[in-house]
Amino acid sequence: MVAIFVAFIFVSLVLTDLAVEKWRVWRVARAALAARSATEAMTYGFEPLCQIPEGVCLANQHTWVKPDPAGGLAMGADALIVRAVGAVRRIVLPKVGDQVTAGQPLFTLEHNGCSITIPSALTGRVMAINNHLVDQPELLSSDPYGSGWVCHLSPTRADEPPKLRFGEQAAIWIENEFKHFQEFIFGQLPPDLALGVTSQDGGIPAAGCLTELGPLSWSAFETKFLHRP
Repeated sequence: MVAIFVAFIFVSLVLTDLAVEKWRVWRVARAALAARSATEAMTYGFEPLCQIPEGVCLANQHTWVKPDPAGGLAMGADALIVRAVGAVRRIVLPKVGDQVTAGQPLFTLEHNGCSITIPSALTGRVMAINNHLVDQPELLSSDPYGSGWVCHLSPTRADEPPKLRFGEQAAIWIENEFKHFQEFIFGQLPPDLALGVTSQDGGIPAAGCLTELGPLSWSAFETKFLHRP
């Protein structure tokens, strides 16, 4: 009986190890598949994601800024952030009246225990926030430059030269940033699964591909693309 019990325990351990390994391989393969779908469904390349609406300026922190007719500046996350994170689960908004400083946290995007904090492009006071994002965070990904706006800011530093890009300059810059993002995702996957994740014909990682990676990749994304200290 003892021998049978020991054999049973041994077989159980082996089956458990196989199940864990199978789950790990499935997770990594799923991440690769999500990114690889870019070459199948997004063969048109970067152009559609690099179209900047009229009047919108892009900042180094991958926020956008647009003068609001009612006063102040509307702000939100640009297409690179939206592409990387996809449909976020929760957005932590600033509070009306908050004083924010250029380069310091403005809002946070969360998804399944991972998060990235988007810095402000300007120094100023928060005059309004988009409360619709509380119950409908998907607006950020479906209409980032429109109904997915995050807040309105009233600048308080007239002597602070804004590092903003608009028009053709903004389009060229964000296209280059997407290429850097392509390389970034490629580097986050194991070499044996990285083949096919990106393509030389302009394919880009699928929307939300960052959500298939762990917290370390999210932190690396913040450091590389959001220029957080």
